[in-house]
Amino acid sequence: MASTSGPVSVTSRTEYRRPIHERLATVASALAAAALLELVALTIVDTDPVVTGLVVIATLGLSLLLAAVGRVIDLPAISITVDDEMVHFGNEVAIHSFPLADLLSVKQSTELSSDTSVARSSRADQYRVRGCRYLQLRFASNPDQEWQVATIESDPAAAEVVSRLRAHQPKKRKVSVGRTMGDLAKPAQAEPDYQPTQPQPDRQAPRIANAGSVEAAERLWQAAIRQHEAVLIDYAQYELEPELLLRFPAVTDVSVDTVERFHTALSRAQDLRTERFPVNLDRADEYQQAVMAVRKAWADCEKYGRAVGTGLLDVTDQRELTTALSLLENARHAEGAQQADYLDRIHHIVTDLADRGSLHPQQQAIDEIEAGRRRALEAE
Repeated sequence: MASTSGPVSVTSRTEYRRPIHERLATVASALAAAALLELVALTIVDTDPVVTGLVVIATLGLSLLLAAVGRVIDLPAISITVDDEMVHFGNEVAIHSFPLADLLSVKQSTELSSDTSVARSSRADQYRVRGCRYLQLRFASNPDQEWQVATIESDPAAAEVVSRLRAHQPKKRKVSVGRTMGDLAKPAQAEPDYQPTQPQPDRQAPRIANAGSVEAAERLWQAAIRQHEAVLIDYAQYELEPELLLRFPAVTDVSVDTVERFHTALSRAQDLRTERFPVNLDRADEYQQAVMAVRKAWADCEKYGRAVGTGLLDVTDQRELTTALSLLENARHAEGAQQADYLDRIHHIVTDLADRGSLHPQQQAIDEIEAGRRRALEAE
């Protein structure tokens, strides 16, 4: 086995069956069952034994032939390779590569995949195989995108791949709110006593599973939909509003524990959400409970992020964000080229911090700063 520090790459492969393999296996099984039925039916009608034997043998032979063809056709595979600098994963259609230095998090799914996503071309970031667990990977280039890559836990190569990935993921950053940082007693934008304004998500609410009627269950499901949307709207402000990005970067930083837990809960709720009220009440109840978990995770995420402010950054980066906030305030009271100049300087600070890995802003927030600069110039 290669050392995690050595230059030798290691690859894990998870094979899966194409639709043609499934069809051949189904037809082969059907023909085998048909041969037995033929034997019984032809015996009952007193068919010549030779004819009966030939018919049954022909059907069984065709069944075995199709089964053999299915085994001869090569099985496709999802692969993931890790060397000393890069991680590569995908299948025969597409391979994606990322620097290990950009790895933000790696987790093993807690449940088995219920489908083979690549077989139905569902999403470009899903490489799952039915019945297998999968790795959940996030990278600095797009922190909100979660790549799902199937692995077989008992495979020694997969264990080595996971070990190498975990060795390269950033350590979780912890901070004591209000700690001394250089000449800053605490981050200027921190709100240690901040409390979320939304209702406490752990408050007991009627469960869909205990609803007395389908109509009552549907009303509870609709309430869960509204609560889900409210969380998405609240979170979107931190992704899109430049001032919130500058004041509370820890609310959206996926290397922070509370943010990671929020994204995990949000992903589960998104997977369970349906456009219409599901026929299966268990599915509706599971979604309702997932939304409750999202609300709690979001309250924890927002509370911690606002309490920390810029406290996860070093002193130099904090000063740059403080400068950017001052520039933003000046921009609000300026017009034309002067306002555009302020916004351009903010844009430079944010992109520079992002390039250094200190911030993980959404591209929309950066685009909004640039759009404001263009509008200021056009207004002259």
